[in-house]
Amino acid sequence: MAPVAKSQGMKTGKRSQVMKAKRTIAKRKAVTTLKISMPEQMVKSAAKTATKTVKATKPPAILAGISAVAINLDHRPDRWDKVARSVEKQAPWLTLERLSAVDGKAAPPALSEVTKKWSTGHLAELFHWYKKVTVPMSPGERGCCGSHIKAWRIAAKRKEPLLVLEDDAVALAPFVSTITQAVKEAPADVGMIFLSSKDRGWPKPAGKVLMIPSFVWTTVGYLIWPATAKKLLSMLPLDMPVDNFLAWHIKEGRINAFSVKPAAVRQAQTWNVGSDVPHSDDIAH
Repeated sequence: MAPVAKSQGMKTGKRSQVMKAKRTIAKRKAVTTLKISMPEQMVKSAAKTATKTVKATKPPAILAGISAVAINLDHRPDRWDKVARSVEKQAPWLTLERLSAVDGKAAPPALSEVTKKWSTGHLAELFHWYKKVTVPMSPGERGCCGSHIKAWRIAAKRKEPLLVLEDDAVALAPFVSTITQAVKEAPADVGMIFLSSKDRGWPKPAGKVLMIPSFVWTTVGYLIWPATAKKLLSMLPLDMPVDNFLAWHIKEGRINAFSVKPAAVRQAQTWNVGSDVPHSDDIAH
């Protein structure tokens, strides 16, 4: 009996060794496979991520020929850098040029272009929190008016619309898609498209993104067509701060303009915070 038990024990031991050997080989294969497959997976993942982050280097066909300017004071290169980076991030194909802003204090615009005083009467007609007073425009407001006039003179010489930005503009994620859709929806006689959704009233939808403004608020960004630029230049001098001037004449039907939703741009900070343009109508509230 003893020899049989010994023989069985030897067989059992051999089986155990064979099973251990197989498990070791299996582990080595698994490790080898892991070492090979992990880099491949990482490469595929990286390639997929890269594909997602690549932005178009050509404009949508409907925006071909459109260029842009950013109004920027000479002593604020920091703002120019920020707006340029913001636009490049969302629309790397868009040519953005710096437009030297008019310094309303150091080199104010001529009275034939911008008045020194203005009446809040039109605003008082529309908004109960305004009272009718005549106030001096601040140097910043006059300079802002003069700066937009410079942009309109550029636009008037072009065949395609010009995109005008102020240097505190931030291009938002839907920058290209919103502008593209807005231009598609705009009527043939469109004069301006404001790229912000800010309004002092209640705008009405005119399309998927195009809105009919009630009283547009801020000139942080807009598209302007040559015919409208010429018309605005024929309406000089500006007798109100430029945002109020435009909003009033749009409301009166003299300028065919629209706004958008969702917004393509916003101001870097809340209205009247960190602004280079003091607002003279604060005393009329």
